[in-house]
Amino acid sequence: MPDGAGAGLLSSAAPSPICSEFVLIEIFDGDASMLIHVQTLRNFPKEKLKGEVVAVRVDSTLMLDASCTEDGFVNKAIYTIKYLYDAGAKVILLSNWDHSSDPIFISTGSFAEHLSSILKLNVLPANGWQLNVEELSRADIFLLENLTRFKGEVANSLDFSKKLSAGVGIFVNDSFSLAHKILASTVGISRFCYSSVAGFHFEEELHRLTSIAEATKRPFIAIIGGGNFLEKGTALHVLALKCDGLMFVGKMAFQVMHALGMTVPMNLVEYDAVGQVLELIQLATNRNVKIFLPDDFWCMDNKHPGMMDIFPSDRILPDCIKVQFSGLQEEWENIMWICPYDRSWTPIDLGPVSLENISSRLSKCKKVLVVGPINTRSSGHDVERVFKMCRILERISETGCEVVVVGNASYKTFFRRRKADSFLLYKHFENASVVWEFLKGRKLPAIAALDRAYSSQLDWNSIFSDPAQPLVVDVGSGNGLFLFGMAKRWQTSNFLGLEINRKFFPFNKCYVYFPLHHFKLSWETCTRFNTGIVDHQCPNPDFNKTDHRWKMVQRLLVEAITELLAVNGKVFLQSDIEEVARRMKEEFMVHGKGKLASDGDDGEGWIKENPFGVRSDWERHVLDRGDPIGVSLVVGDGKQLVGDDNRSVDQLSVIYALIYR
Repeated sequence: MPDGAGAGLLSSAAPSPICSEFVLIEIFDGDASMLIHVQTLRNFPKEKLKGEVVAVRVDSTLMLDASCTEDGFVNKAIYTIKYLYDAGAKVILLSNWDHSSDPIFISTGSFAEHLSSILKLNVLPANGWQLNVEELSRADIFLLENLTRFKGEVANSLDFSKKLSAGVGIFVNDSFSLAHKILASTVGISRFCYSSVAGFHFEEELHRLTSIAEATKRPFIAIIGGGNFLEKGTALHVLALKCDGLMFVGKMAFQVMHALGMTVPMNLVEYDAVGQVLELIQLATNRNVKIFLPDDFWCMDNKHPGMMDIFPSDRILPDCIKVQFSGLQEEWENIMWICPYDRSWTPIDLGPVSLENISSRLSKCKKVLVVGPINTRSSGHDVERVFKMCRILERISETGCEVVVVGNASYKTFFRRRKADSFLLYKHFENASVVWEFLKGRKLPAIAALDRAYSSQLDWNSIFSDPAQPLVVDVGSGNGLFLFGMAKRWQTSNFLGLEINRKFFPFNKCYVYFPLHHFKLSWETCTRFNTGIVDHQCPNPDFNKTDHRWKMVQRLLVEAITELLAVNGKVFLQSDIEEVARRMKEEFMVHGKGKLASDGDDGEGWIKENPFGVRSDWERHVLDRGDPIGVSLVVGDGKQLVGDDNRSVDQLSVIYALIYR
């Protein structure tokens, strides 16, 4: 065994853009920051909520825990519902609840009464999973039936999702604990609502999640409990890259001990994970990240479960070792006294030396992350040791250490302690699965289902030499050829290219800017610009999937354009598929608030040529293969356009042009 391993410590010493006429200003990596940039209820225009039917996915765990009713998380969840109610929306609550621990909530009616008492508002229970127009007129807040009863919920059934969203315009997800699951009420429903946003509780938890493993303070130690090393190996590698030390206190400690050649009960070893364990040890060694292991364990006698003893970590014998003394005639108790190893022992919890050394090692830490249960097996005898661990975390939090506790079991234990001692300052995440998935770098389905938001507030004065100039926005700018062609023709305009192909970014200009991230054009986004001429080219969707064909022309986009469109402003819709162009025009007519009218050269809303004088990437492709491409024209404020076929964009006083490729 390496020196120091028995003491629970492993450590060793660690071993220009292309320039031309254009200059690259700044690039944002959309993939790296995609997780947190979602639309939130906080930033959604409140005036647009009036009269809307809004479905809210509620976290029943928060609402049903009577001990949490004064907690900040519950207050945020309650505030989401009250905010929608005060804004004049019809609110439909979606949730699943487990009534095994409290049979009083077996019915939808009883849970609705409980919610009414918390919200101080009348919540009406519904029969089934959808409401009709007549039922919506009876109240303002409804609770649909327990989603646990419907197989379509867990299956994320398309049909069930569609029925669940019947009559719903806006979806608000406020159940962050389910962010790692693919459910009809968190993922499927978003496909049928024109806007999907995060509630106040969801938003707060999402922001806290992004900072959970950040080394904002040092030394930073991660305390790792629980088991299943094989499943969590990737996340542990991430922690090894961010932390100054990894302290194993649960079942995963035995995987590291086994990899180091220490003797442990073989029934606790994950043989499939040995390779990952060795890789983690090597990574930690290379980065000089310390690995701390338990110094001793409380062990339970497998033959006499009520009998426990303390063993050093290097003297835990495998449960298969038996020593026979057939010549001894003493009583059983005396045999045990003479030969204590003629029994099989199972380590179930940290010993006193381990707890003492943990306290000492954490005393100088500035950030501690606790993930998973600290005991190796629930025995009913671990209350005192959990209490001692809790006191350790309390003491270091009082000295200014940032303590984050993750996991259901840990959450409940430490939360009860926090209520008894109000001075405790540590943070907690109830659902460890969400955190593990996040640390693995996997996309959380419920987050991915929400609308994207602009990633940050940009200083346009530092980006454009004259931000007051008209702005051309090109979403789905391909290789950027369209924008560069426009930039040469319109010297007095600024250009913003979004979702440009990653293979191309050496060329730029002082008034051409390419931030690389997902971008949702909305009223909030548009008002950040001094908008003059704007071109919006939608990325080519997957036309093999019907529900993707119209994804880029949605209600909020049309409303944003309508709000910004000046008198006699023009909207250009282009596609090589006539059905797509007609569908887009219909969307503008339906959601244009009566301010738009169709116009064109042929009396049916079609014009012969692209009025910009510069072809888009997709237009070049279509025309090169010999196929026609149609351009439809929509005029603002219902005013008809008069002109000849050689009209130019400048002559048309275009405020917003939309080209669909």
